[in-house]
Amino acid sequence: MTNEVRTVSRRARLRAQTSREIEEESFAIIDAGGVHALSIAALARAMAMSAPAVYRYFPSRDALVARLTTQSYQQLATAISQAVAGRGRTPRAQVGLLVAAYRDWALRHRRRYSMLFGERPADAPGDVSARTPLDEAMSLLIDLLAAIGDPASGEAADGDPALDGQLRLWASAQERPDTAPQTARAAILLWTRVHGIVSLELAGVFVNQAIDVQRLIDLEIDDVVRSLGQNR
Repeated sequence: MTNEVRTVSRRARLRAQTSREIEEESFAIIDAGGVHALSIAALARAMAMSAPAVYRYFPSRDALVARLTTQSYQQLATAISQAVAGRGRTPRAQVGLLVAAYRDWALRHRRRYSMLFGERPADAPGDVSARTPLDEAMSLLIDLLAAIGDPASGEAADGDPALDGQLRLWASAQERPDTAPQTARAAILLWTRVHGIVSLELAGVFVNQAIDVQRLIDLEIDDVVRSLGQNR
């Protein structure tokens, strides 16, 4: 290996290391004060770098936030996937583990969760319709619900033709084109219900109230399972 190649390799390693350190410090700022607390100036102070030096790694704050958002999606998706890994559990039990992992990650990383699902600024970069790691977790949820009770006919008993068409398109976007509309609807309803409960929990709505949040979530799972014509 020539000296020039070794020098380039060393520079690449140092750049990658510094990029990771910038991302870690950015997450620390977000975890402490939310995404609005993150600025290039604040990051540069925390890193003992100049702002122009930070810009050599990320061209703008928006580019940095976009990177952190993608990483947070991946962290959440990984937590969900790991929770349901392994065999010997029923699909219903795995749905419970998936939802529990979702809630646990949100409670442990509440400000990252808010960054993922908060209002997007008008100039937010990236294609909001692009597939994210969280879509992989949604595909997993669809598979589990289909295993519980995917209607063989592909039609919901009380289906709405217009909505069914939209659900088919949505399922195709999740790379599950053969999913019955009823199953797709169940997946969306479960996610939105759990997200709503978790968001209220994070907002402190249930503080000092005799509300068993986990029981609320369990009942929502049971309700969705029943909607598929199963009780298991």
